Amino acid sequence: MQKGNLTRQIIENTSIFNVSVLTEDVPFETIRHFGMQTGRETDKFADIVGFERSHNGLIYLTEHTNAMFSCRVLEKMDLGSHMMFVGEVTESKVLGKEPSCTYAHYHKAIRPKF
Repeated sequence: MQKGNLTRQIIENTSIFNVSVLTEDVPFETIRHFGMQTGRETDKFADIVGFERSHNGLIYLTEHTNAMFSCRVLEKMDLGSHMMFVGEVTESKVLGKEPSCTYAHYHKAIRPKF
């Protein structure tokens, strides 16, 4: 995770995080909305209805996701421009059977071609 991200700061301060596993049918708009704008300027969940809270109190997406993981930070590693968090799974759920969206699928089928 890039060191300048608000999410990185929140994880360092709370030592917990959630992961929503996106499916291949996820629209680019979802990726753009959550991954290409900062939470410092936008409440990313203000108009979103497809989410729930896990036992740790954090939000996870329920639309275009097939699984979720709640984690507690065990270790963090400084990788220069990025920080890597290693977490212990404290809760998980299977939300669907659709195939997971890989980075390769994102570049092949979802990312806009310019």
